[in-house]
Amino acid sequence: MMPRFLSRTLAAGLLMVSGQALSAPPPAYRQEVVVAGSPFQGVHGLALDGKGHLLASNLLGQSVQSVDLRTGAVSTLVGPPLGGADDVTLGPDGSLYWTGYFSGRLMRRTPDGKTRVIAKELPGLNSLAFRRDGRFYVTQLGRGDALWEVDPSGKKPPRQLLSGLGFLNGFEFGTDDKLYGPLLRKGQIARINVDTGTLEVVAEGFAMPVAVNFDARHEHLYVVDAVRGELVRVRLPSGEKEIVAKLPTGLDNLAVGPDDQVYVSNMVDSDIRVINPADGSIRPIVEARLSVPSGLAVAPDDPDEQLYVADVYALRRVGGRDGKISQTTRVLSSRMNFPMNVSLGAKHVVLSSAYLGNVQVLERASGELLRTIPNTNGVQGALELPDGTLLVAEATTGRLVRVDAAEPAGTTVLTEGLEGPVGLVADTEAEEPGVYVTEVRSGRVTRVRLSDGARRTVARGLKAPEGIARHPDGGLIVAEVGRKRLVRIEPATGRTTALASGLRIGLPESEGLPPGYLPTGVAVGGSGTIYLSSDVESALYRFVPAP
Repeated sequence: MMPRFLSRTLAAGLLMVSGQALSAPPPAYRQEVVVAGSPFQGVHGLALDGKGHLLASNLLGQSVQSVDLRTGAVSTLVGPPLGGADDVTLGPDGSLYWTGYFSGRLMRRTPDGKTRVIAKELPGLNSLAFRRDGRFYVTQLGRGDALWEVDPSGKKPPRQLLSGLGFLNGFEFGTDDKLYGPLLRKGQIARINVDTGTLEVVAEGFAMPVAVNFDARHEHLYVVDAVRGELVRVRLPSGEKEIVAKLPTGLDNLAVGPDDQVYVSNMVDSDIRVINPADGSIRPIVEARLSVPSGLAVAPDDPDEQLYVADVYALRRVGGRDGKISQTTRVLSSRMNFPMNVSLGAKHVVLSSAYLGNVQVLERASGELLRTIPNTNGVQGALELPDGTLLVAEATTGRLVRVDAAEPAGTTVLTEGLEGPVGLVADTEAEEPGVYVTEVRSGRVTRVRLSDGARRTVARGLKAPEGIARHPDGGLIVAEVGRKRLVRIEPATGRTTALASGLRIGLPESEGLPPGYLPTGVAVGGSGTIYLSSDVESALYRFVPAP
């Protein structure tokens, strides 16, 4: 990792706008760290390996990782693209199993290092656990709602046991061989006889219980509540509840050690903490400042260059100059939905998310959520036009669509036939107002006229362009993810100049999410400083014009 504010010289090019030569941009940029990176892109399911390590699933980072509990060092056991795990466990023979939420695949890696798919076509595959007799169970959540029994060897097809449970999440088997787990939508903890299918509620009154584990003696349950940020002990059989620790909201999973220490993951903060239930003390194991930085935006008239960061599990305000995080709106404990792109209008913030398939409009001054517009066509970039309508890039369908400013939100197609549209930036002050769009599949940057959807290719031959922003002098700044570089494009001529290369950007795409996956964000402040998100490092960088 580059030390904070370590700089290096980066080439810059000449500027041409509308065929007219203007003053050249600075001949070089300094690359600096705004927010240093961290090991995870959100952290989810946990499992102890009994050898001093905690296994951690990293869904969006597409990895299964191992944390040394003595040092906190994080290493990767299974990397992208196979390791996209929402939960992880070890089988009786030492095999590693993990669930692919977006891919719908259940994976197994045997002790000799062989990896294979043992179940597939189960979208929303989430939690998993073995019973004492070696039988194996998994759940679907969000993109399904069911409990399945799976052959650990993958030789027999999965067998559905129950459906419509109310999102059974992180579960564990008791010594009575019954399944204990949270029903997320109902705020309850259930006990399920997997042989008969009968279900009993053993505790209730939670806001959003997401995982349970037994204590070391298998007498009582520990429950994490994502919305309230609580670790709760449930005494059995009475169901009496006791809050053991208060934590930040966004908790995802837990694991309990033989010494009753409770390890808890938080996907919003991308961290892991350990709680001592005897006194409620909390100690960090792995820390982070961002979770999954993707889309970026900055107001051109903001002298402080405060960044809006679509951090997938949160919307954060980050000082572009000092890296301080001044505001965080967290998913689950708010109505905001997993932002992957962000743009600014005069009065509004526009967020879009392919994670849950929607576009949201927030009041810029207060942060109040004003509108949620469903869209399951692989939404990527979205922005507000001067007339209040929204323009949305549908990466799966290849369309740009306009959404009415008022409810009910009617939709019209502005243009179609684009190849993986991802990033959008407006050009509404031109004589013929338009929008620039990056096409991640074709490698083009295209200008689309707003009056009739007519298209003009601005630049071609790029490799997986994603984030795009306008420089104050009119140039286009683009994250060319396929070549790991930042480029400048002159909109009148298409001339392309590399500004930085060898960047740590561009996780591989994942099944179940649209072209562009986690978009690499680009924003440009009024000073001409360029900001870039790194999905690979969960970091933010800036490129400052050299004097």
